[in-house]
Amino acid sequence: MRMNGKYFGWVLALAIVFSLPSFAQKNLKVAPQTTGTRLMGMGVELDPHFFSQNLTRQDGAVEADWYRYVVPRVHSMRVQRFRMMLQPHWWEPYEGVYTFESPEMQSVCKVLDLAQECGADVVLVQWGCPVSAQCIDPAYGYIGAHWLYHPDGLAWVTRAGDEEAFARNFIDVVHYLVVEKGYDCIKEITPFNEPDGMVCDLEHYIPQAKILYKELCRRGLDDRIKLNLSDNTDCRTWFLKACSQQLSQEAGLFNSHTYIFGYETPNSKALAWEKENVRLSRNAGKKHFVGEFGSNQCVGAARQKDINWYKRGVLMVRNCLNFLNAGAAGASYWGLLDQYYGRDASYGEMQQLGLWRYKENAYQPEDLDPAIQGDYACRPQYYAYSLMTRFVRKGDWVYAIDTGEEFVAASAILGQGRRWTYIFANNSDQNYICTLTNSHLFGDRPCVCYRYQEGSLPSDGTQIAADGRIEAGDGKFSLEIPAQTVLLLTQE
Repeated sequence: MRMNGKYFGWVLALAIVFSLPSFAQKNLKVAPQTTGTRLMGMGVELDPHFFSQNLTRQDGAVEADWYRYVVPRVHSMRVQRFRMMLQPHWWEPYEGVYTFESPEMQSVCKVLDLAQECGADVVLVQWGCPVSAQCIDPAYGYIGAHWLYHPDGLAWVTRAGDEEAFARNFIDVVHYLVVEKGYDCIKEITPFNEPDGMVCDLEHYIPQAKILYKELCRRGLDDRIKLNLSDNTDCRTWFLKACSQQLSQEAGLFNSHTYIFGYETPNSKALAWEKENVRLSRNAGKKHFVGEFGSNQCVGAARQKDINWYKRGVLMVRNCLNFLNAGAAGASYWGLLDQYYGRDASYGEMQQLGLWRYKENAYQPEDLDPAIQGDYACRPQYYAYSLMTRFVRKGDWVYAIDTGEEFVAASAILGQGRRWTYIFANNSDQNYICTLTNSHLFGDRPCVCYRYQEGSLPSDGTQIAADGRIEAGDGKFSLEIPAQTVLLLTQE
């Protein structure tokens, strides 16, 4: 390794902390071939509640907060995919009664405006038909069970009581947003969020997807909008298998969610999970995308007890690298920021899984960390996941790197202009020393270094800056990666 003298101090800082144990040095190689999947980008869940829900509460949030915090941070993250929920009463509270200018739909358009600005692709997810719904529009107020809901439903949203009407309702809003409003950022639609979770069983999901596709074609939108199907949870691979076998003609791609991989989960387990998803999807001629992910430290649907931990950031990157190495087309983190999903929701219902928080005064003391202070304060994981969104881009190719350790993951990413990016996530408590060889390199273009390391993160929401420069000798890098650290190298 040849070092620029200007950055010699940084390399010393990156060196082994001698009081900690280290793995024996590894000789790593970039895989000879790609995973075979061209990436669709890295994304986030950004559900449209900031304007229609957060601003209607008495927490002190104001419209200017969106432009002060959300918009610039999304731009700095270079987000390329948004996953966004929809609910049918937002635009059709009663059959044949359209409210495309409702507060909820105005919130939808705010998110789509941001996606357009960023050049991000959007997947719209119709979560289901609510058992109890309320419109903010005073003309409609509380409407109870939505006219599309099925009375046999077991969850707070249900499958459709009328499948043809459901398809028409969904494509109505897609047509409005894509054709009338001109949002060409919308690329995919998904019927039902996690349908395998008591929302829509396979017996009804398969025909509903076929009817939806038929309606998409009838309205002339099939050349612009693809169906992103399955949306199954964790290990319910049987749902994805059935969809891949029976909906191969209708689907544009498939996706699954996961919240089962944590600090104790070895790489091999996460790799095996996604490799099976990819295999099933490829059998149908489609890509597989990880539509939602987080950690396995779940406390209900709205909390994960590690949300403020520094090392969660390393875990999120390690999970992503395992997904990509297995052949995933990308991944989408749930969710961008803490939000209320109902204007009258209880504190326990506030989603506190964001990369950054909401207004500080809205939290109870047990959910606050003294190291993370202020309104819309960024959690450590924001800086780690931003490395993925900033440097892993749509159209890139992934070359897996086998680190030989179950809690150290790595990938090599080939981007435009034959630019290589290398990402390491050391989620162990030992330092990792390796020599990395890339036989695909043309010349010895130097790499700029970025690191997610405890004690050196920004505190104001600005992104991690370049902190070093390394040149490869004969396609080789010699690296020392401290415990619980993410190291990213990208060619200049």
